Amino acid sequence: MRPEIAAFRELDTLVRNLSDQLAGFRRRALAAEARSRELEQILAGMTGKLDEVRQQAEDTQQSRDAALVQARTLESQLAVARGEVQRVQAAFAEVSAKATPEAMDQELAKENERLRARLQDAREKTTELTERVRFLRQQVGQGAER
Repeated sequence: MRPEIAAFRELDTLVRNLSDQLAGFRRRALAAEARSRELEQILAGMTGKLDEVRQQAEDTQQSRDAALVQARTLESQLAVARGEVQRVQAAFAEVSAKATPEAMDQELAKENERLRARLQDAREKTTELTERVRFLRQQVGQGAER
């Protein structure tokens, strides 16, 4: 066999091998481009979700701040109501101490009834405010846990 034919066959084999390798590299490059586009789409979708989560976090913080303000307002109302209860109880005790059964029986009975009604109203208000404060504290506690 002549040396040029052997060299030509070797060159032909090398060209085929290089063609096969080039085809493999081309397939890998196309697959990588497709994966890159897929990841870009996923990233674009996640960016929208991230903005949504950030907005929810901001809304939650605003709700929590509003609940804290409302809790402080209710606590101050509760303190006022407790003061009113104490004032009514002191007035009731004073009237009860000065009164004698013979002196002003009907007037004292009316006054006692009026004071008891006020005392009951003050207790109801205090209870209601206490429940509101407890509820708001629970809400603020749950908001902070999220």
